Amino acid sequence: MKNYSALPDREKEALVNKARELAYATEMKYGNCVQSFLNALREVFPDMGITPEMIKGCFGLAGGCCISLKGTCGALSAAAFAVSLFYGRPADDFGGYYEDCHALIRTVMDDFEKEYGGVLCSEVLTHNMGAPYDWKTKDGLDAYNAHDGSSHDASVVAWCTGRVAGMLVDGTLVPGGARPNVANPYYRSPASLEAEKSRKNG
Repeated sequence: MKNYSALPDREKEALVNKARELAYATEMKYGNCVQSFLNALREVFPDMGITPEMIKGCFGLAGGCCISLKGTCGALSAAAFAVSLFYGRPADDFGGYYEDCHALIRTVMDDFEKEYGGVLCSEVLTHNMGAPYDWKTKDGLDAYNAHDGSSHDASVVAWCTGRVAGMLVDGTLVPGGARPNVANPYYRSPASLEAEKSRKNG
């Protein structure tokens, strides 16, 4: 994968802005926050490894899972997926330690929660529009449209896309990297826990 962190700052900013704009436009035209996010990253960073099959497979995660509004925001779930492409646990190492990947995703989630007042789809809709209008019903759709729901959703997708695109260009996401560089890892490695246990029993 290309080392995007080596690009001049102006080019980095242009890539991040392009990803954000494409994510916003895709969400506005077609909906599905997860697919809009992944499609934008695939278009702007084609060597990242996102495939058409991945985009197809994530379809049902939108809207808090199957547009139920009950689960995690689809754009945030897509961000977690994208980070995991770099640092997630691979199928040939289920016994390995990869909790730092969760830790890095948690930094994105924390910022998202500060921005939108929660991480659930319903919480984000309430933050942006005052209520989680369910567009699967006529009354809900009318209220959603009256509150410019599509634009609000697209802005959330753009936020998440911009955040991950920024991680690509600032060197946070490194292909083949053994561990992400996380200032506050939230998790303790098994080795450090074992060492602490030995000291206490010592």
